[in-house]
Amino acid sequence: MRDDTTPAGAAGSVTAAGRPRMSLALKLVFSVGQLGWSLTTFLANNLLAYFYVPPENGGEGIPAFVPRGALLGLLTVVGLAAFSARLFDGVNDPLIAGLSDRSRSRLGRRRTFMAIGAVPAVAMALAQFWPPVAGVSGLNVAWLFGTALFGTVFLTMYVMPYNALIAELGADSKDRLLLAALTSVTWAVGFASGNAVYAIKDALVAGGATPLAAFRTATGLLGAVAAIAMLVPVFAINERRYASGGVSDAPAFGAIREALSDRPFRVLVGASFLYYTANTFLEIGIAYYVGALMGLPESQAFTLSVAIFGLSFLWYPAVMRLAGRLGKKRVLSLGFVAQVFVFCVIPLVGLAPAIPVLAWAVVIAVGQSAASAAFGILPTAMVADAARAHSTRTGSSIEGAYFGVNSFAMKLAVSTANLAFPSFLLLGRSAERSLGIRLSGAAAAALTLAGYLVLRRYEEAEEA
Repeated sequence: MRDDTTPAGAAGSVTAAGRPRMSLALKLVFSVGQLGWSLTTFLANNLLAYFYVPPENGGEGIPAFVPRGALLGLLTVVGLAAFSARLFDGVNDPLIAGLSDRSRSRLGRRRTFMAIGAVPAVAMALAQFWPPVAGVSGLNVAWLFGTALFGTVFLTMYVMPYNALIAELGADSKDRLLLAALTSVTWAVGFASGNAVYAIKDALVAGGATPLAAFRTATGLLGAVAAIAMLVPVFAINERRYASGGVSDAPAFGAIREALSDRPFRVLVGASFLYYTANTFLEIGIAYYVGALMGLPESQAFTLSVAIFGLSFLWYPAVMRLAGRLGKKRVLSLGFVAQVFVFCVIPLVGLAPAIPVLAWAVVIAVGQSAASAAFGILPTAMVADAARAHSTRTGSSIEGAYFGVNSFAMKLAVSTANLAFPSFLLLGRSAERSLGIRLSGAAAAALTLAGYLVLRRYEEAEEA
């Protein structure tokens, strides 16, 4: 698990603390872990609604395992399971982050947790699609809730320490911005790879497999990729050699209070919560937007996702250049504007017959790619900057707590969206009854606009 023979980088590249600066090659290796947990998150979160409440124009053949109707007139079983898991996960985030802050493992305080969490996180994500009873059953409901809850624990054990390393491995603000950009690219690759499940499933069905078997095979293949990718930085990065963080003695809740005493950080967390709630609507709903509103095969959701993330890479140089020139806040604000535009377009898709479907898809892809580039890089870099500035200012190395609080807000947002989105589907999923799907876009637009207004109160910290 050691990489002491790996060159640290260019000659003389040593951090202010006297540690060797990571080479670009090692930064790329580290970013592979992000691909793994992004893909695992997609399997665990974004495919739940598809598997348990499949779309009408493509989900045929996947039988019902839990009740698909409304509970209390509004909620759904899958929505409640996803909400409970993400909320439980959000509570775990700062606690596990705090444990890694205080760890004194000889492998490094972050890497030990990552090694423990990687494979079980993938196993639990896949187990969600293997309920024990054929047909609708209360045991299947319990299985869904159980696998979702346990899966979040193991995934958090990987994700929180991994994110904290972004703050510790980056020698300065520019270095952390580069790490954030690289991990954003691999996150996008992971998310786009997750959408490949629809294309893989369709290919397997065309070859004679049942839709259920095809779906499970597709998710199993992607899960294997995710597990391998998550283990790459565990074995390749020598944390004790490159990480700048010390060890914290602060109890978990004390570290959380300490992080939340940073007012600009609180504002950033609030804006991020609103963005991630809205963006999860898009991540969950893309198959519905493509199928019900555009009238295309659901496999085209993968094509649209690839287009969005492919185009987003073209925006990355501009985002990084502008962030250095204008500041991260201003560029992130532009990302909010682009996101509002996209969600305002979605409810209009298909309402004007004179506008071809391709035109709607291009507009969404271009607008969303710009927003994805900004949000893929800047929030992570801004949290890392805040954590390192706090450590430099106070001597308290609580990078994990900063990312734990930020992740709690993110997962609370994902939980909220997972709870709400299936309820919109109750208003109709077919092309003729797509009111709920259109309203989901309008709701996301309102949330994103609120996030933009909150971000205006953010005071950008001095770079450390």
